Amino acid sequence: MPSAAGRLPFRTKGFCVMTHVTAGDARTAAAPTTLCTSPDPPRAPTPCHLDRDHLRSGVMARHRTLVELETAMVAACETAAARCAARGVRIEDRASWDRTMWRHYLDAATRLEPQYGPAMRRLYQEIEQLERLLALPLAA
Repeated sequence: MPSAAGRLPFRTKGFCVMTHVTAGDARTAAAPTTLCTSPDPPRAPTPCHLDRDHLRSGVMARHRTLVELETAMVAACETAAARCAARGVRIEDRASWDRTMWRHYLDAATRLEPQYGPAMRRLYQEIEQLERLLALPLAA
């Protein structure tokens, strides 16, 4: 779009720079820092994506979610195993389980895998990616 003088607005690297209208209605390019009306100059956002604390908190949050999913899945499998438990068998003592209890436990795990598996695999992958970022020498 041509300005009043018939020129195109000032461009840098393919992006149009904001312009302001002068008293004579001639458009002139203004540097972005001169357009700021606040007394403090604008600060560039601090990149937090390679901040070690931010990366560590992401890893810890994903570990917590993973533990919650694993705990829920194990509890559901143990409930299935407990349905066929003989008298006197303690569910928390897996050394006392017989073959039937283990079969029910594994059947439940197989049945629940589509419900829990994809989310757990995604969390493992995200944890691995974040830990690789933490290993980079760039992460400060």
